[in-house]
Amino acid sequence: MNDPVEMAASLCRTFEGLRLAPYLCPRGYWTIGYGSRFLVNGAAVTARTPPITAPQADTLLQLTLQRLLPEVRQLVQGALSSGGEAALLDFAFNLGLTALAGSTLLKLLNAGHAAEAAGQLLLWDHIHKNGQLIALPGLTRRRQAEWQLWTESA
Repeated sequence: MNDPVEMAASLCRTFEGLRLAPYLCPRGYWTIGYGSRFLVNGAAVTARTPPITAPQADTLLQLTLQRLLPEVRQLVQGALSSGGEAALLDFAFNLGLTALAGSTLLKLLNAGHAAEAAGQLLLWDHIHKNGQLIALPGLTRRRQAEWQLWTESA
């Protein structure tokens, strides 16, 4: 499989899990499906968002990743393997484009230091909550999976 969207979707399915009714993610955002904060029509997920079906959740995930891919590509200067693109796509889905855009990871990548940039993924396994930095084992596993996908395809 060389399609970065499908590779990223596979990571998202693994690490987000599937919830058909709205729920609060660890950062306090309303999400649905595989961790989507917005619906197909662009509306934000709220506590009142009706449940969706598994096929709808997968469609929402695919559409979100397809929308993010050109934005990720625009941030990256130079070529990147499909595994590297998928890793950054999953990262952006999970943490947002703003986190990627302002990261040392992106600075290193755009300076031509791809191996060091990939290693930066492993540092993004914490969240800020109630003024504290909290390590989440699920994020640690997710970042390791992204790193592996990136480095194996380099």
